[in-house]
Amino acid sequence: MSAQPEHGWGAMPLPEIRTVDDLRSALSRYGFPGDGERFEEELATAIGASPTNDFAGAAAVVRAYRHRVLIRNSPEIMTALEETRGGGGGT
Repeated sequence: MSAQPEHGWGAMPLPEIRTVDDLRSALSRYGFPGDGERFEEELATAIGASPTNDFAGAAAVVRAYRHRVLIRNSPEIMTALEETRGGGGGT
């Protein structure tokens, strides 16, 4: 049996993220700490700044936070982030 990384990152089964409500739910369970609150703030700002016929800014916020959930669920990416934070560990 191989040694497990001490941080314990592992892939979690993700729900489908098809709606903003799906994303909110995923952020609360799978996001980085504080993502849910920051998402709501950034989404409100983007919607408030959008013309009534163009919500591209809001869509970009949704895409960015959906991507954050995917990153958080990737053991490879999380390991690389942890190594970066730790100064590369032993090299």
